[in-house]
Amino acid sequence: MAFTYIGDLSTDRDQVRFHLWDTNLDAGPLPGDVNFTDGEIDGLVTAAGSWQRAVAAGLDVLAASWRRHPTFKADGLSLNRSDIAKGYAQQADEWRQKYGIAAPLNVAGVIKIDAYSDDVTSDDVNTASEYGGIGFEYVRIKE
Repeated sequence: MAFTYIGDLSTDRDQVRFHLWDTNLDAGPLPGDVNFTDGEIDGLVTAAGSWQRAVAAGLDVLAASWRRHPTFKADGLSLNRSDIAKGYAQQADEWRQKYGIAAPLNVAGVIKIDAYSDDVTSDDVNTASEYGGIGFEYVRIKE
């Protein structure tokens, strides 16, 4: 996992990491103190079109990541992790209101590329299609 944070906010990756509180290795904002990888941050910036919109997308990822963790109760104390998810979702909405909504990324299907996928041409893999006015891109997974 590549993790790069320069700290001077001179790159899109630094801007996104700074605003997602993902600036220290092994102390990330994802559950279990996991950091976003450089590739994930760069992918968010590319998909969203700007670092500001990538922050909103990253906050969505954080909300979804924390949403799947249950509430914990022990000895009269409780931790409601869904509140963490709600907070991230609210922040994502605020970022979208401030910086606009990025074009949604819709996944129509996954094409697995391995030694046995000779029935799929590279033209098929790179094809984007329209369905009901919604653009779809294929996601490629190489093994």
